[in-house]
Amino acid sequence: MKRQNTRAATSSSTGCAEVPVLGTLTEFDAVNRTFAQMLCDRAEREPDVIAYCSWRNGAAHPTTWSEYLEQVREVALGLHDLGAVPGDRVAIVSSTRHEWVVAALAILSLGGVPVGVYPTSSAAEVKQALESSEATVVFAENVADVAKVAAVSAELPRLRATIGFDTKPQGFSDSVRAVHWGELRHRGRSRGVTEPELFATLVEEGDIDQPAALFYTSGSTGAPKGVIHTHRTLQYSVLAFVMSYPEVGRIRHDLVAFLGLSHVAPALIGVFTPIMTRLVITYCTMDQRLDALVGVRPTAVLWPPRMHEKLAGEVLQQLSESGAAFRLRYAIAMRIARKVSEMRWRDQDARWYFNYLYNVCLRRVFLPLRAKVGMDRIRVAWTASGSMSPEVTALWQMWGLDLRELYGTTETCGSVLAQWDRAFPPPGTIGKTMPDPRWKARVSGEGELQLRSPCLFSGYLDDSEATAAAMDHGWYRTGDLVEVDSDGEVRIIGRIKDVLKTSGGKTVSPQPIELRLKASPLIDEAIVVGEGRKYLTVLVGVSAETRTLLTADRDAALATWIDEVNSELSRPLQLKKFRVLPRPLSAADGELTLKGTIRRSAILASFHDLVDEMYDAGEQGEIARQARFAGGDLK
Repeated sequence: MKRQNTRAATSSSTGCAEVPVLGTLTEFDAVNRTFAQMLCDRAEREPDVIAYCSWRNGAAHPTTWSEYLEQVREVALGLHDLGAVPGDRVAIVSSTRHEWVVAALAILSLGGVPVGVYPTSSAAEVKQALESSEATVVFAENVADVAKVAAVSAELPRLRATIGFDTKPQGFSDSVRAVHWGELRHRGRSRGVTEPELFATLVEEGDIDQPAALFYTSGSTGAPKGVIHTHRTLQYSVLAFVMSYPEVGRIRHDLVAFLGLSHVAPALIGVFTPIMTRLVITYCTMDQRLDALVGVRPTAVLWPPRMHEKLAGEVLQQLSESGAAFRLRYAIAMRIARKVSEMRWRDQDARWYFNYLYNVCLRRVFLPLRAKVGMDRIRVAWTASGSMSPEVTALWQMWGLDLRELYGTTETCGSVLAQWDRAFPPPGTIGKTMPDPRWKARVSGEGELQLRSPCLFSGYLDDSEATAAAMDHGWYRTGDLVEVDSDGEVRIIGRIKDVLKTSGGKTVSPQPIELRLKASPLIDEAIVVGEGRKYLTVLVGVSAETRTLLTADRDAALATWIDEVNSELSRPLQLKKFRVLPRPLSAADGELTLKGTIRRSAILASFHDLVDEMYDAGEQGEIARQARFAGGDLK
């Protein structure tokens, strides 16, 4: 039997329908302490408990809360010695590592604001971030990152100091103090000896409503905007995550962090959540992730969809290399897993013998497979930051992984919708509103998802006009088009700004079609085209495996798959033609944001010749020819 709503959707005077709320939790609330103050509290209460781990030389090396606080104290006093003051914005240009997190908490201890800068950024993008944030100090990871900052430092009059994690910065003018991480900590230790009460004084001057983070949007719909969050909004973001899975606040969970901490979701989980929960992070580089996953065997993960897809590919590769006997057991196990999963999704109880057989399959087939990529201890897995293919979710769930979706944006930081109320939820939705009435969602008359919650951002940096445009009488306008079913489950169907209108007047949201196309291992990227055109077509970015095929075989396989997708679509939504992109999409060419989101207009400009090929050049050419014939060249 399906669960029933406890409250039906209501309509407001604005023509917006609120998404149902299924209950109330009063135990969750922000505390009147900054994150730096809470770090001090945790170190005093649990000095010898593990706070985080660093993956080095094939092992996870633990750091206790007292050691964590001492590192933060040294760096904070070192920054103070370099002239950093409350309100300063301090940038961090680095991949994921424990120094990133220590630096962030040190900045917060001084009343400053950490500003994450993507380590894959070009020098021009680094300049844009440092210039717009007015950063006074920059942490840079290695020689390459230092060089990017040095190349633009002459154009950054507010820059006073640069700290290198791996090397002492070179190439700066005398006006910019350049020190190594070890030297910075030494300065802090010395300052702590001469002024033993200074750190505590600085920390206690903090206020929960001060800015605590500056994140940049992806820039998929324009120039990146700086999003300001306070200690309070970040605390509510952590609390939203805990509402999704309360167990993380009660017992230890291990998570491996390798995604860039400049992204809002990895920063929320990797920097702020551990201070308020029992989450223990092991920090590692992207290249170390598989070794770290196998070594740590995490109990929880939160990744964007692409990471779940890649790891599923790793599992299937391991399967293909296993013996014939194991592959046969896998085929039998999958038949049972599909049946059990279908009953789960329909919210039906499986008969005892199905559960028994599935548990045997889990122990003997799926867990051994998952163990090869370190995923055998996972209690819950989350995906966010993009549209997840239902097929990928379904496969992981068949393998026994409780994979659920969250929904949040840079402006909300934390999740506002989540699949929080059941294990192994049906794929394809982003969940429902949180079990606390302060987290609200509604759907506008245009079908746009709008949100209200205590974790909403304070505003865009130096852009009151954009801030006002993002809000509708206290509701944040996400730009996402959604549908809500009778159980309050929300499904994203597209973006308002990405809606296409064909020359025949048909309005089309391309994302659902693109997501369906990418369910095939043949395709890495798909861009549906059709604005102002007679029909829809698609540009296809193929996978590495597909690129190894002969062109004729590749195109035949793609055509077969696109025909299958077309069979599921109404006639106006069917794709008439496709072209394969000659190269991968590039952030350097402006076709992708640094987070990997497509920039549709830039892609269409880059590959306009391929787009033109897919439309009836004969008819359009004849019209142009007739126009020229009748009246000469059109000016």
